[in-house]
Amino acid sequence: MKKFIKRLFIIGIVVAVLLVGAFYGLNYYVMPSVVNAKELVLPNVVGMEKKEAVKKLKALNLTPIEVGPRYDARYKKDEVIFQKPYAGTKVKEHRRVYIHISGGEPLIKMPQITGKTMRDAKINLERLGLFIGKVEEVRSELPGGTIVEQEFAPGEELAKGDSVALKISVGPQVGMVRVPSLIARSTNGAEKILRRLGLKLGKKSYVESPTLLPNTVISQTPSENSLIEIGGSVNVVISKSKR
Repeated sequence: MKKFIKRLFIIGIVVAVLLVGAFYGLNYYVMPSVVNAKELVLPNVVGMEKKEAVKKLKALNLTPIEVGPRYDARYKKDEVIFQKPYAGTKVKEHRRVYIHISGGEPLIKMPQITGKTMRDAKINLERLGLFIGKVEEVRSELPGGTIVEQEFAPGEELAKGDSVALKISVGPQVGMVRVPSLIARSTNGAEKILRRLGLKLGKKSYVESPTLLPNTVISQTPSENSLIEIGGSVNVVISKSKR
């Protein structure tokens, strides 16, 4: 028991010595350096380029801390957009100064404009701050004036003001015609539609259908919107009643 009390006493003395030492160091070394540190007025570094701002603050024995990047259209990339403490504040040397750095303007995700008209594409792009660049006209199965290809894939990130090259359809080749939909039409009705377009009904195949009226087109080849030469044929599968 006496040994235990003696050990506690020794530990108490050691702790007391450490505390006294810490207090002495804080009181005679640390605190004087803080209290006696030179006071200065914090300069304005907002709008400065990051490296210049850091250099200016360090020259005054201040400690710059970079924060960001934050997107702000008012400032160029890597410019200081905010500081804390504010300019004009009286601070001690070695004080931390937080400078928020601009990342420039936020990037814009490329929208899906393939399949849209040139007018719609222009409106969609300009609304986002993008512009139409080089436009190439190409033959396509899509109707004339339709965007068939865009330079950047949907979701790709672009900077504000970037231009986008496009390919626009001028329609199918002369002498070609787009196949209409014949599905659910009667055989006679399908023939009339094809005749008006300079096409004709080709091979007919029949399948039994318990739900459709006889002589109703169930499927077709080529499919709707395919391009074929004028005078070409469209093969169909037609319903028939059960025997």
